[in-house]
Amino acid sequence: MGPAGIPEVIRLRDARGERPPDAAGAGDFWYDPAVWGLPLSPASRVLYAGICAHAGHGEINRQDLRNLLKGQPDEAVAAALRELAEANLLVPAGGDERVMDCEIRPVSGLSGGSSAARDRASP
Repeated sequence: MGPAGIPEVIRLRDARGERPPDAAGAGDFWYDPAVWGLPLSPASRVLYAGICAHAGHGEINRQDLRNLLKGQPDEAVAAALRELAEANLLVPAGGDERVMDCEIRPVSGLSGGSSAARDRASP
């Protein structure tokens, strides 16, 4: 992993299914706006939406991850990635310290998240 546990590149496999009618974005670069109502920290919500919007590229790099959470330290990016993994929204599927493979899961599968996520979520 790179600084604070952020890989250089995350290869993305999109397992979200069909694009919902109310999706935000254009073409293959979309996210489900239901993410804003999830019991996750604001940083994790923003990161999930941004990662989903990059799914059409098939990958996202470290700099793009940092740009999604502009002004936040690398540790905050790493914590948001961990929270998404704990919530089963971004599932690691192998890789090494430089390149990680992840599967993006739909928000419809989240059933309240972890207790830690609920504690961090804003009203």
